[in-house]
Amino acid sequence: MNTKTINIISSLLLFILSIVTSSAQTIRDSLQYSELNNRSVSKNNNIAIIHKYNKFDSKRDSVFIFNKSKLSLNTQTSIPYKNFKENKVSYYDLNKQTLQIIDIHSLKKQTIFNVAKPTIIEDYELIFYLDTSSNIYRLVKVQFNKFEEIWNSPQDLVNITSINQNRQLLLIQYKDAAKGIEIINLKTLKKTVNKHITDPIKQVIWDKRLPIVFLSPNLYSDNKYPYLIFLNYNTNFFKKQELNPTISYSTPEAISEHSFKIIQYYNLGNKPYDVNKLELWSTNDRAFPINKESATLQNTTTNDHIIFDFKANQIYQPEILNKQESIALNENLLLVYDSNQYLDYTSQYSARPRDISLYDIKENKLSLITKAQRNTFNTTSLSPLANYFVYIKMGVIYFYNTKYKTVESTFNLKEDELKLRSYIGRFRYWSKDEKFFYFVSDSNLMQYNTEGKTFKTIINSGNSNSHYKLHNSLAPKKYNIDSQTHSNTILDNSKLLIEKYNIKDDTSSLWVIENNKQTEVVSNTKDHISEVQYSEDFKTITYCVENYNKPKTVYIYQNGQTKLLLENTMPKELYTWKQQKLVLYKDEYKNDLKGILFYPKDFDKNQSYPMITSIYEIQHDLFNRFTYPSYLNSDGFNEEIYLENNYFVFLPDILDTQKGTGLSALDCVEQSINTVLKQEKAIDKNRLGLFGFSHGGYETNFIVTQTNLFKAAVSGAGNSDIIRSYFSYNENFMSPFFFQFENGQYKMPKPFNEDKELYLLNSPILFANQIKTPLLSFTGKQDQNINWEQQQGFFMAMLRYNIPHVALFYKNEGHGLNLKENQIDITNRIKNWFDYYLKDINSPETYWVKYNTKIEKERLISN
Repeated sequence: MNTKTINIISSLLLFILSIVTSSAQTIRDSLQYSELNNRSVSKNNNIAIIHKYNKFDSKRDSVFIFNKSKLSLNTQTSIPYKNFKENKVSYYDLNKQTLQIIDIHSLKKQTIFNVAKPTIIEDYELIFYLDTSSNIYRLVKVQFNKFEEIWNSPQDLVNITSINQNRQLLLIQYKDAAKGIEIINLKTLKKTVNKHITDPIKQVIWDKRLPIVFLSPNLYSDNKYPYLIFLNYNTNFFKKQELNPTISYSTPEAISEHSFKIIQYYNLGNKPYDVNKLELWSTNDRAFPINKESATLQNTTTNDHIIFDFKANQIYQPEILNKQESIALNENLLLVYDSNQYLDYTSQYSARPRDISLYDIKENKLSLITKAQRNTFNTTSLSPLANYFVYIKMGVIYFYNTKYKTVESTFNLKEDELKLRSYIGRFRYWSKDEKFFYFVSDSNLMQYNTEGKTFKTIINSGNSNSHYKLHNSLAPKKYNIDSQTHSNTILDNSKLLIEKYNIKDDTSSLWVIENNKQTEVVSNTKDHISEVQYSEDFKTITYCVENYNKPKTVYIYQNGQTKLLLENTMPKELYTWKQQKLVLYKDEYKNDLKGILFYPKDFDKNQSYPMITSIYEIQHDLFNRFTYPSYLNSDGFNEEIYLENNYFVFLPDILDTQKGTGLSALDCVEQSINTVLKQEKAIDKNRLGLFGFSHGGYETNFIVTQTNLFKAAVSGAGNSDIIRSYFSYNENFMSPFFFQFENGQYKMPKPFNEDKELYLLNSPILFANQIKTPLLSFTGKQDQNINWEQQQGFFMAMLRYNIPHVALFYKNEGHGLNLKENQIDITNRIKNWFDYYLKDINSPETYWVKYNTKIEKERLISN
């Protein structure tokens, strides 16, 4: 048989095997898997809605509706039900175009047919929609036994409609210009008409802070405004402001009820080269970090502010604000900063340092608040009435009074000892009246009183590392620019609903705090608490609890008593077999770490089993989550599939130290596996597998260059050459990637130029010749986060060293696989890989592994 014949047969065989592999995705008892979703609780305590979702058959989904904790309605449906006013619920069937309101006491239904694009304003019992049978817009009020029509108009007579973000106002412009602009107050149903506005409108921009709406003749996709109409809907004052139609503008923002600002972007001139043939990158370019779109623009642009004051009949164009961004605080003050101010790219784009100042419009003067403030979204907070700007710097929290332009108080923060990515989110909330600011220090929940300028401990952690979560409803965003400056306001802070997680003990508790009284709703449970819902007075609280061997179950706390509301009816044999344990270990610096060991389904302590270690960073916080088997995995790994096929699965913590991220991972993994092997004798130390994706992929790449501990490994979308990565540009983050090493996920203790040896010692590709572990790697060829060429380079290294290796490049995927067929394919292939090497399974499904990893020694030559 000649070589050509062999190749044809091999190709056919591989094609057949690929069909077998892609079809091997049936999950045993898949129709039985379901999950409860605690949807909502009505404001008046009475109605609780829970949805049940079937993991693999949405047609079997159902809804459970409780009235005063008693089941009133249970129906099979995949349609979301929502609380309506008082004792009613609503749902909208998109396919049938029907909207129903159900009275839970009587179960009487009121139905509206032929409904398209409905907006339900439950606070006022209103529904706004398009009647598709008559092509009429309708606004109706739900009354007893009927729908009262408040407003209607044929669609072909209406130019545009818009409801503001608080769902308080409905704006209508008719095609008949003489009718002007009509605004309906949805609370009072009072109509206001302005017949002087006759220009046809295509875009409505509601200001978030003031009673102003901007009307534009252009669509959302076009920010070149020939003019804007400024309308104060409280006073009906309006002004048509002409603008330059040839330049672009930011979203307008009201400064006062008679003034607004806008930022214009105008050309400085054409670039002196053809952008279709050349990209010119300059270290002095203010447009850096660049993106693909800006690189192909022929014009260079800059920006400046225009302030229109209709009361003073003045237009300001302050040069001092050139290149600045701004947030309107009141009629005379702007908060301003320039995110491209410093040539410092060691933080992600939005986290780069910038001076933050106040701009006084009347005095045309800047007052500096803080210099070179980094990571503003995580280190600042703007109060709801704009009287305070809080910023954190060098371990101190500063309370800056914008009215008096001075720091009125400071507090020395004590950060948690465990600076882990799982718990780094800062707790920062304002009361609506700005009297109180809530934050965390030394794991204690603190309150600052702006009137008395005093600090108070609300919850004392007892010297344990704790993480807090607020479940209160938040007020709608008031500031138009909130992506870089934090601002969260508690809608009603007379009561606080706080979840506390004790990091050391892995316990959670739920508290209601009212008038200095703390009521414990859930006490120090090992279960995971989620989907907390509550009534307006907090007397009814529903929540889910789950654990690794307990699917989500919904409980209700009502009038001081807790009871089970709804339990998942999944057959218990699907999950009662699940076992896990926390494995405690230390790294070489004696840091306390944890790992989660999951046991195989048919575990027998007298048998021996392979184990797969899945790595990322800190993972022990996942120990109390219920998981489901699935072949739809963007990273290709599903622990349940391995447990059901009699593997151990181990998730150890990895803590980065001064050794660098790769060597830290190696140490943590070796220490954790040494510990787990001592504790569980059923793990076969000769059948260990390693898996990692993204940062875990990098860690996997590095670990297999340093140890032969593992018999097989899989790496997904991971770095291999960290020096090349350090000096690369990440289009996903729009930043030079060295920020990840200096102030990001890689946590290298020094920049490259200060310790080049550190980076060399942590770069997998430099040690690729030492790899003895069979490695499967995969990535998407469109990955712009960890560039796919990182994997290509690692492949080339192993090709050069004649090391068996398989790399999978998914052509139409990015960082993580999104296409269903690719998710199934990679999940199967990873399982094939581990089955072949850890279980010696030599089958049609694993043949591709054997075929692609066999190197014919006679083809090798010494050189």
